[in-house]
Amino acid sequence: MERYRTKSAVFAIIEQQGQLLLQQRFQTGIGDGHYDLAAGGHVEAQESMKQALVRELHEELELTVNPADLEFATLMHVNYGNDTVYYCGYFVVKNYQGTPKIAEPDQASQLSWYTIAALPDELLWDRRRALANYQRGISYDEVGWD
Repeated sequence: MERYRTKSAVFAIIEQQGQLLLQQRFQTGIGDGHYDLAAGGHVEAQESMKQALVRELHEELELTVNPADLEFATLMHVNYGNDTVYYCGYFVVKNYQGTPKIAEPDQASQLSWYTIAALPDELLWDRRRALANYQRGISYDEVGWD
């Protein structure tokens, strides 16, 4: 087993009037056709989770967000198998400038609002779990560990 192979990712929870903004994944090689949170991605070297999410929100949705407008929701430590382990941070976007739009059409085919009570069945399982954790006030969760 190699050391220092753990990765970090961040995801945006954008909610308005009981609806959640989701994107449909397209040609990414992971979960294509499934729904995902509106924006998210890997935390790069020398970035905090909030800095990474601000970057991802701009790259994927062309939104401008102040890090102070990101509120921590939950953290999941996930063992996906095959030596793939992630720390996944989820943040609620409290305020943003701009109108969300697909800025990376080679990776997302649809951007839509869904009611929290009626999320699509094709929502990625770990995002669904993270949303449930957030709604229940569970700040930390471990998944895939024996």
